[in-house]
Amino acid sequence: MMKRYNLTAMLCAAILISGQALAEYKKGDLIVRVGGVAVDPNDDSNHLRLNSTALPGTRVYVDTGYSVSITGTWLFADHWGLEFLAAAPFKHDLDVRGLPDPVTGELLGRVRLGDIKHLPPTLSIQWYPVCIESWIQPYIGLGVNYTHFLSEHINSVAQSYFETVLDAKSRARLKLKNSWGLAGEVGINIAFGRESRWQFNAAIWYLDIDTDATIRFFTEAHRK
Repeated sequence: MMKRYNLTAMLCAAILISGQALAEYKKGDLIVRVGGVAVDPNDDSNHLRLNSTALPGTRVYVDTGYSVSITGTWLFADHWGLEFLAAAPFKHDLDVRGLPDPVTGELLGRVRLGDIKHLPPTLSIQWYPVCIESWIQPYIGLGVNYTHFLSEHINSVAQSYFETVLDAKSRARLKLKNSWGLAGEVGINIAFGRESRWQFNAAIWYLDIDTDATIRFFTEAHRK
């Protein structure tokens, strides 16, 4: 069983940041941000496929995941920075809709499929457009994201369905392909006073994640 979907992730953070010295947004400054982050997927799924046959009316949903992030920005020139985003793994529950009911044959609503974890390291070029003396610093960024999927898991409800309807004779395994995509961000830093090393930050990232997911299990026919 295979599916393909586009996962557009929006990350929002409200975090405190500090540099080794007072950040003046000049060449050589280093800014570190630490805080909580939510990944709110705008998921877009193709129909699931059984072998090479599409199952009309089916799709997959990905729920919101939460984690802790850390970013570091090095200003390689006045107003310009290079940022690296890292985070602890995000966990997302997966639901599927449109599978046939094993008793009536009617299409089911949303049922739990399983869960996944992922890591989204992202490298971006940032632009700080206002004067470097300002204690309020909006910025925008553009970069590239690499998403690594791990700990994919099929839950017991889905496993029972595969055994009852599709004659699965082994534990089903879910695998998602790692992804490369573009990333964009908009954010703002607000200092706690003109001489403060500590600042408040809020930011939104847009990550374009495109992956294939495959579910594999053995049937009696495969065992023979």
